[in-house]
Amino acid sequence: MSNPAILLETPRLVSVSYLQDLITSDNSPRENIFTELLLIQGGRGEIHFDNQVVSVREGDLMVCNPGVKLLTRSSDDYPLKGIRILIGNIKLHEMPPDILIDASKNPILHLQKNYDILSRYFTNVLLENTDLKLGSQDLISFMLQSIIIHIIRIANQPKETANISTISRNARDYIQENYAQDLSLSMLASFVFVSPYHLAHIFKEEIGMSPIQYMIKCRIDEAKRMLAQTDLSVREIAQHIGYPNANYFNILFKKITGESPGKFRKY
Repeated sequence: MSNPAILLETPRLVSVSYLQDLITSDNSPRENIFTELLLIQGGRGEIHFDNQVVSVREGDLMVCNPGVKLLTRSSDDYPLKGIRILIGNIKLHEMPPDILIDASKNPILHLQKNYDILSRYFTNVLLENTDLKLGSQDLISFMLQSIIIHIIRIANQPKETANISTISRNARDYIQENYAQDLSLSMLASFVFVSPYHLAHIFKEEIGMSPIQYMIKCRIDEAKRMLAQTDLSVREIAQHIGYPNANYFNILFKKITGESPGKFRKY
């Protein structure tokens, strides 16, 4: 027997906006009448849901059902950046109208391997809505449905049993905040007070790649965001993320993403 359809109606885009260097978005809690999604593409902060406070960082996705009192606060030294989408007319199989995830589930999803695809969907919804063309509404509708299905899958997947150690977490956080600097394995190991060999071993085991590979990932992720959302030249973007040599950046970007920065920007 085939599984029933998840979406019973076509979701409607209410609004989409890019949040750049968000220091403090709210002075008092607000209550949405629509479902709100906030994809964190950079920075750190806190989100207050009614009576709970949850920390968020790059790679997290907030899912807020209608009627929830919400307050977003950003770190002063590492401000939040991201894309906010408001959606209406959400009707899911075996769920009340306009409810995307059950209230008992964590409203913050740590996307990890799902971040790239959802970031691309969010960015493309923003771009299509900014410059509407023939078929834009159809594309936006398709991407909203894809976003919702990914969220439902992530929210209902079994939790990982393995915890990330303090060493890997601290090294990862340091890389996220300083990826544009000339980081080395020895420098990172000194920061978390272990040997370079121990850091390389435990980081790859728990994060899935070496510390330097993770630094490169952070740089390329930021480059993709800047290519999609700014008018900066490829050379300027390369320098911003830590590559003074724009030619080297071009080669590395194509090796990792499969296309040149210029082609990625046109997509």
